Amino acid sequence: MARICLMILFASVPLAAMPQQPAADASLAVTSPLAEIKPENFAYVAATRRDRVGRVMAPVFVNNVGPFAFLVDTGASSSVIGPRVAARLKLRPASERTKLLRGITGSERVPTVLVDSLTAGQIALTGRDLPMVEPRVFADADGIFGVDAFSQGCLFVNFSEKRVSILDNRCPRVSEQWEVMKAEMRFGGLAVVPARIGKVRVHAIIDTGAERSLGNRALLTATGLEKKLADPDTATMVSAATSQIVPGNILKTPTFRMGSVAITNMRIVFGDFEVFEMWDVTEEPAIVLGMDVLGTTSAMMIDFTRKELSILPNIVGDMLPMRKRGPATRIPRD
Repeated sequence: MARICLMILFASVPLAAMPQQPAADASLAVTSPLAEIKPENFAYVAATRRDRVGRVMAPVFVNNVGPFAFLVDTGASSSVIGPRVAARLKLRPASERTKLLRGITGSERVPTVLVDSLTAGQIALTGRDLPMVEPRVFADADGIFGVDAFSQGCLFVNFSEKRVSILDNRCPRVSEQWEVMKAEMRFGGLAVVPARIGKVRVHAIIDTGAERSLGNRALLTATGLEKKLADPDTATMVSAATSQIVPGNILKTPTFRMGSVAITNMRIVFGDFEVFEMWDVTEEPAIVLGMDVLGTTSAMMIDFTRKELSILPNIVGDMLPMRKRGPATRIPRD
C-alpha cells in the first residue's frame, strides 16, 4: 500500500475557542538544528516532473534575518514558522499562547512564537504570533508563507523561469494566451474556481501547499468512481502536518476542465479529509488542486484584488496532457 505525505492546509483559532488538550512540545525551538540562510542560487521554485512534485517557496526574512525558504501556501490561512528558524533567532514558544492547527487529516494544538517582522517581496507582516510546526512535510522549507501575508495583492509563479513574485498590488495584465478565470475568495483569501470533471460541476480549491490533488466523497459519488474503490492497488494512506493518518484511494478521473483549459489523465486522492469540512464543501463535489497539477503549468497568478486566477498552459510539457482552445504561447505580455 502506498503512503502519501501532503503539505499542510490549516486555519488557526484563538485559545478560548479550542478544546482542552495537550499542546505540542514547546521545546522544539531549543532542540532543533539551526536554519541555514539560503544562498543566492537557491532554487525556490520547481515545476512538477515525472520524478518529483513541484514546489513554490519564497525568500523570507524573519526579524530582518535571512533569507529563509518558506513554502508559499495559498491554502494556509496563517503563516507558520519552523523550529529551525526559531532556534536560530532564539525565539522561545509561549506555552500560554497556542493555536489550533487544522490540517488535511485532523487537528491539534501547537505553540506559537512572537515574531517582530516577516518580510517577502513587497509584503511585510509585523508583530505576529506565528504557529510553530515541526516540518514533517515541509521538504526543506523553513516555514510557511500563508494567505494572511498576500491576500490583498498578487502571487505570480513562473515555473518555466523558476521564479516567484509576491506583490502588494494587482497582478500584471497578461496576453490572450493565458486563461483568466474569476475566482471566489473564501475565508479571507482561499481561491475557489468553478470547474468540471467529466460532466460533474466541481469547486476547485487552488492550493500551492498541497503536493497531491484531493477529492471529497461527494465528488467520488457524482463521478461514479466508487466502484473502483474495490481495487486494492488504489489504496493509500495520507498524512499531513498533524499526527492523524487517513486512508484514501488514488483514482484516475475523467477530463478536468477549468475555463477553456482541459487536463486529461488526472489522478486524485479521494478520502474523508477534514479540510473539506473545514472549508464547508462536504456536500458538494470539490477538489483541492495541488502542485501535482498546478506545477505542470508554465506559469500561474492569483490576483486577490481582482479575484482572478490566471494560468499559462504548458502545451509542450511531458506531464499531464493540457490543452487550451486557440493558439498558446509560454511568453506573457508585460
